[in-house]
Amino acid sequence: QMRQSGSWDIATSLGNEILAKYSGTPTAARVQQTIAETRAKSAAIADSHRLARLWTYTVTAEDGGTQYAAAIATQEPLKLANARLRLVLRQHPKWGQSVYLLLDNATFDCNGGCATLPVSFDGARAQRMKATIPPTGEPALFIDDDKGFIARLEKAKTVAVGVNVRGVGALDAEFEVGGFDAAKLPNKPKT
Repeated sequence: QMRQSGSWDIATSLGNEILAKYSGTPTAARVQQTIAETRAKSAAIADSHRLARLWTYTVTAEDGGTQYAAAIATQEPLKLANARLRLVLRQHPKWGQSVYLLLDNATFDCNGGCATLPVSFDGARAQRMKATIPPTGEPALFIDDDKGFIARLEKAKTVAVGVNVRGVGALDAEFEVGGFDAAKLPNKPKT
């Protein structure tokens, strides 16, 4: 019944219990026929929920309208105390759509150049994408081709971006983006 209703986590739990407590019975034999598929579906759903929880969505009132943003932090923390790197997709009423990397409690080191960043989707060979530090000097690094980046991100499970961070050096920041929900941004990202 749990399998038929799509309750894969409960079906897995019940199936495991039947196999453990009632091994060798006809019921256990029937459960054994479908337990691998049931476990796989339960694990896939759990991973899908985990990936979705990695994203944070915000709605902020701004002059001229509302700003919507989706943000995700790197898989691994930076090697600086309290430093954090996030990937942000933003829809701003005045500035439009943006994709940028945002550092908290650290700064990008562009002495060696930040004009292009190596970006890899799902472990494919990295391609160089133009990037810009805003004139305001914020701890942000904008990826100029926001449309191309979002189009690839929507199909990807992971994105890795090579950056230089002052005090850390060169690093490949990896983001598990598979749980991105474009519907949470009211204006479908322009790709």
